[in-house]
Amino acid sequence: MNGHPVPRTPRRGRGTGSGPAERLRDLWRGTGADLPRGDPLPSHRAPMEGYLWRFTDPERGRVLLVACGVNHHPGRPWATVVVSAHPSGLVRATSLDGPRADTRTFRIAAPPAFELAHDRLRARIGDGVDVRCQVRPVRTWPAHRVLHGSGLFSLVPGLNHYWHPHLFGARVEGAATLDGETWDLSGCQVYAEKSWGRGFPPAWWWGQAHGFDRPDLCAAFAGGLLGRGRFTVPANGLVVALGDEVVSLVPPAALVRASVRDGHWHVRARSRRHQVEMTGISPAAEPLALPVPLLERHRFAHTRHQLAGRLRVSVRRDGRLLCSGASALASLETGGHLAIDRCG
Repeated sequence: MNGHPVPRTPRRGRGTGSGPAERLRDLWRGTGADLPRGDPLPSHRAPMEGYLWRFTDPERGRVLLVACGVNHHPGRPWATVVVSAHPSGLVRATSLDGPRADTRTFRIAAPPAFELAHDRLRARIGDGVDVRCQVRPVRTWPAHRVLHGSGLFSLVPGLNHYWHPHLFGARVEGAATLDGETWDLSGCQVYAEKSWGRGFPPAWWWGQAHGFDRPDLCAAFAGGLLGRGRFTVPANGLVVALGDEVVSLVPPAALVRASVRDGHWHVRARSRRHQVEMTGISPAAEPLALPVPLLERHRFAHTRHQLAGRLRVSVRRDGRLLCSGASALASLETGGHLAIDRCG
């Protein structure tokens, strides 16, 4: 497993180290930043942390999305768990108090709704939704990379949003029960990411796709308005996993621009060697409203999310076309601040 963290036994409690080096590390990661070659998957104890898994079954035309958000501000931690599926249009969500997110290992517990430990994932919402599976990573963020998905910004403390796509392919064993229907998840293409920071930006856009003609192609992009007040600017990044190669383009190492309007997402990125273009088109169906947590306890914004949009991707290196393809099972999302009542 290249780049996937091997769980380590916490020294005590929920992973809080007792030595000065561990305390300094925790203080630094609490700002949102990571050290070079640091592992961003354990909890930063940031005000907002979000974890997402997306299972794509091209043969059956199905998509399953599982997300867990953990808020550490203000006061006692609380969690949001969301499960959504295509083509049924199912959306189920709940929020609860007292989750535990480890700072030493990639482990999350928000009983009874969510648990992640040793690659075993469980999400349960009410009597109708129960996802149980083991996700064994095959293609991950490269272990030799000095920085994670946010590039140089991963070293900068205090930003309101960091993004790290870490899983591009896995072997899956398990099933999902969704309102009386059971899905076998074996053979699904799997993507996973983590995001964290001081809260969701005032506006954001995001997309991810498997389901291309080339099964080892995985693509994702993320962007939003970052900063404060008149210093707010759009920021974008993208990643393409092609076989064992992972092309990640984020500023300042790459120029990344996005245009999002009227059901169209267009992202272009250029570095010294690579040129990547992604174009997303929303289907005619109404988007799903998926809750995302605000910093206030059990208060939410919502996204406008298509679980089965169309995404076309092309990747060039030194001017030569490496690959191009289109998926009709892409997540395409926009979001902003609109408070709704407690979900669940």
